[in-house]
Amino acid sequence: MDNSIRNQICNDTVMFEYDVRDMRRAVEWYREILGLEAVFQGGDCHTEFALPVRGARLALSLAPEGRVIHKAARLFLRTDDLDAVEASLKAKRVKTGPVEDVDGVVRILWVEDTEGNHLAIEQWLRRE
Repeated sequence: MDNSIRNQICNDTVMFEYDVRDMRRAVEWYREILGLEAVFQGGDCHTEFALPVRGARLALSLAPEGRVIHKAARLFLRTDDLDAVEASLKAKRVKTGPVEDVDGVVRILWVEDTEGNHLAIEQWLRRE
């Protein structure tokens, strides 16, 4: 009998989490800029958004005063038209980096939310 934890974990949900200092501003950014739908709100300290993949969520959690926020987590979303996404984000005055071409395999646009968290929008050029 295999009682590994892997077999005990539900495989229908994956969640990414960002700590934020200003929940109202962060929630507004994800709603207005990315058009995500909030599917759970835990008062003023936690909000979850449905991501455009079944079972995937993004959680925003209010960081306690004085806690250092580490910017290690990264969220990747895929598009078929990175140039159109970049133009749309720039029109909304979203802070972005230059588009990176990674070995002709994928193009990545790094985006920064209102709290300084980074996410990436990627366009696959070829999948090996």
